[in-house]
Amino acid sequence: MTGARTALGGPAEDLLLAYRGTAYFLRWLALLPERAYDEPGAPASECDRRTTIATVGYDARGWARLAEQLREGREHPATFAPGEREAAIVSGATLPPRALRHLVEHSAVHLAVEWRDLPASAWHGRSVDGTGQSLAIADTPWLRARQTWLAAVDLGSGASVADFPSAVLDRLMVEA
Repeated sequence: MTGARTALGGPAEDLLLAYRGTAYFLRWLALLPERAYDEPGAPASECDRRTTIATVGYDARGWARLAEQLREGREHPATFAPGEREAAIVSGATLPPRALRHLVEHSAVHLAVEWRDLPASAWHGRSVDGTGQSLAIADTPWLRARQTWLAAVDLGSGASVADFPSAVLDRLMVEA
């Protein structure tokens, strides 16, 4: 998913973890039968499967939107307007299984392309997310990595923390 070239100036290790996490999530999502989308996720998960899947898709869209706006030099880049992310996730969770899969697949490609095309100088850009919190674009690869690795487990379809790369486990331990 890194395209023809890599994101120059971006956090290379975090980008690799994000791409690998996305592939890991997509693998477990592909193994999930459509009838299982309506079942609860892993016991420790805070969300049902549909909400987990929609969150992964719409967060990728938001981070892609931010990267695109920084690449274009917009003055006040943002991921989502306040409340927009939550509304998109709630609505997206009602999509048919195939549409949810396509949302995740297409948003992953869009995000990878936007990261790839982001100039080195734009990797220092900051924004405000949909909750009003400051967000550095350079932090988005780790946020994506963290989200996709954990969301794969949250699906409750067989993914395990034991599969995580040590770099992901180490960072998660520091955050705990």
